[in-house]
Amino acid sequence: MIFKYENLDINYEIFDERENKNDGAKPLLLLHGWMAKIEAMAPIYLHYKKSRPVYVLDFPGQAGKSSTLNSVWGVPEYSLMVKSFIENQKIEGCDVIGHSFGGRVIIYLSSQYKDLFGKIILTDAAGIKSKMTLKKFFRIYSYKLARNMSKIFLSKEKYEKKLEEMRKKRGSSDYAQLSSDTMRETFKSVINLDLKNRLKDIANSTLLIWGENDQDTPLYMAKIMEKEIKDSGLVVIENAGHFSYLDNTNKYLLVADNFLNN
Repeated sequence: MIFKYENLDINYEIFDERENKNDGAKPLLLLHGWMAKIEAMAPIYLHYKKSRPVYVLDFPGQAGKSSTLNSVWGVPEYSLMVKSFIENQKIEGCDVIGHSFGGRVIIYLSSQYKDLFGKIILTDAAGIKSKMTLKKFFRIYSYKLARNMSKIFLSKEKYEKKLEEMRKKRGSSDYAQLSSDTMRETFKSVINLDLKNRLKDIANSTLLIWGENDQDTPLYMAKIMEKEIKDSGLVVIENAGHFSYLDNTNKYLLVADNFLNN
């Protein structure tokens, strides 16, 4: 199905296998992580589709079937698109689960629009700027130095080729896989927005589910969120990484059920 937003086609699906579609069950919205797509959330929507309508969309410019971006977006632009989708589908007050980047969008929206969501589950969520370690500092510094030296001493054609090689070698895996300047700038805009100051403005009942061994959004970020969000709790899944809902699906769903159904 397609939702028209500005000049973009936003691909989405509604999973609903309830016997009684008029039972008043609260809708559930799922927001996937960076460069993922609807299918990445399959363990969750397959679980809930028999008890409530589940809405899942593909973020534009990423791995799904939505349109590519023709201008640079950041968290605000992605968030406003989601808000427009919710209003279009008339599911204001829906419960919401976001993984990684999807968590960024939830934090941005819930801190500003108090009635947009019901209960919130942030799963290995992004949104807090990572600590600048010495190793990270030297990696960034050496990349910028090499880039600037190449620009001085190489022709334009050779410089562009060298720059692409350095991006793939030195950049994060998320950044390196991006094929257009628009998405590279979008990625930089997304990760450079620190949402920590917004956490205190979230009034929704919020559950944080985190992988113990998450290296992308480490556990210390979850503890900051738990401290800053008024009505929140943290559940850590042992031996799980950044995709805790895939690493231990049974435990994840058991915890989510207990929170959403009570």
